[in-house]
Amino acid sequence: MRIPRPSSARLAAVFLSAIAAVGLAAGPNPLGEIDKIIREGFYDAKLKGVDWTGAVARASAELAKAATPAEQNAIYDRLLATLSDSHTFRLPPGRLPERGWGTTGLRIGRDEGGGGYAVKGVLPGSSAEKAGLKLGDRVLEIDGRKYGRERVNFRDLFFVSEGAPGSFSEVVWQRGDAPPRTDRLARLAEESGDALVWKSARVVRKDGKAYGYAHLWGMSAETALAVVDLLLDRSLTARARSGLDGWGEIEGFLLDARGNSGGYDPNILSTFLQGQWSAGDYYTITREGKSLAPPLYKRLPVALLVNSGTASAGEALALKFRAHHIGPIVGETTAGMASGGAAAERLSDGSTLWYTARAIEGLDGKSYESEGVAPDVAVADRPAAREGEQDAIVEAALKALAGAAKP
Repeated sequence: MRIPRPSSARLAAVFLSAIAAVGLAAGPNPLGEIDKIIREGFYDAKLKGVDWTGAVARASAELAKAATPAEQNAIYDRLLATLSDSHTFRLPPGRLPERGWGTTGLRIGRDEGGGGYAVKGVLPGSSAEKAGLKLGDRVLEIDGRKYGRERVNFRDLFFVSEGAPGSFSEVVWQRGDAPPRTDRLARLAEESGDALVWKSARVVRKDGKAYGYAHLWGMSAETALAVVDLLLDRSLTARARSGLDGWGEIEGFLLDARGNSGGYDPNILSTFLQGQWSAGDYYTITREGKSLAPPLYKRLPVALLVNSGTASAGEALALKFRAHHIGPIVGETTAGMASGGAAAERLSDGSTLWYTARAIEGLDGKSYESEGVAPDVAVADRPAAREGEQDAIVEAALKALAGAAKP
C-alpha cells in the first residue's frame, strides 16, 4: 500500500491510524492509493477546499465495518463524491474490460421538463434501439441504480451502458403515462465512430433548400476526419455515396452532438469548419482536367445540435463553436461534465480510479462543471410533432440556418 504524504506529523498520525484500522487481511484495500493519487494528480491542488483528510478518515473507519464488496464500493463512491467532480469516480474490479468495450447503445441525460433522466440518444443497430427505446422516454433505473432528480457523474451517465461484449444491463423505463417496463439489454460491439458518421449522413430538405446532416456519437480522430471527408469535396461525396443525392448542393450543415460522450479533443473539427485547414498542396490530373488537392473547403453555415446528454469533449466542441463564432448552438443545456483531461489509474484491487487532471474554463472565465453550456437557441429535445417533420431540435436548427432565428 502506498501511504499518503501528509503535510504535518499530526496528519501523518491521523492517516496511519485510520488506514491501519481497515484490516488489510481481508484483501487489497486501495484507500491509500486513492488518497495519494487524488492529492498528487487532481487538477486543484487545494482539492476544491473540501476536508479531504476528514473524508478519508471517515472512509477508513467505514471500510473496517464493511461486510460486502457492494458496501465497500458505496464507501469509495461517497469519498470521491466529496470532490463534486463529474469525472472523478471509481470503477469496481471487472466492470470494464481494458479494451474492446460493448455498449447497449443507450444515451441518457437530464430531463429538465419532467425531472429525472430520459433517453437522449440511441445508437443505430444497438440493443436499446431493438428494445424500442426512443428519444424522450424516461429512464427510471439502470442495474439497480435509480435515476431521479439527483445529478449523476460521468460513470453513471455513460459508462453505465458500457461493458464487456455479451454482458447485460437491466433498464427500467417509461413512455408517457404507460406503466414502466423492464428490458435486459445486451452490450454489443460498437461500430467505429467514423462508420456511424457515414451511416447517419443524409440530406434534409426544408422550404426548397437542402441541408447536410451527420451525427457524432463520440469523439475520435477518425470520427472528425469522417466529417471532413463528408464536407471537403461535397460533389465527390454525392457521387461516391448512395443515398446522398443532392449533397453537392447543400446550403448548410447540421452537426449533431446529442448524446455525445466525448473522448478526443475536437480541435480538428473547429479548425476545419472555420475553413482554416485545407489549402491545396498539389494538383491532381484526371480526364476532366487539373484541380487542387485537397480542394479548398467552401465554408457552409453550420449549426451544432446538443442536449443534456452531450458531455465532456462534446461540451468542449460547443465552447469552440462559441469562441470562434462557427455557428449557432441549438438544443438543450449540455450535461455539465466538461473535462479538459480525465486520467485513469488501475488500483491494486483491480478497480480503476478516474479523476480530472485538467479542468475547463471558458474564455469568459466561467467553469462549466455542473452548469453545462447553454445553447444559443433553446429547444427541448422531443420527437417530431407531426408527420413529415424532423425532431424539435433539428427543426429549430434548420430555422436558425435559414436565418429565421438569430442566435
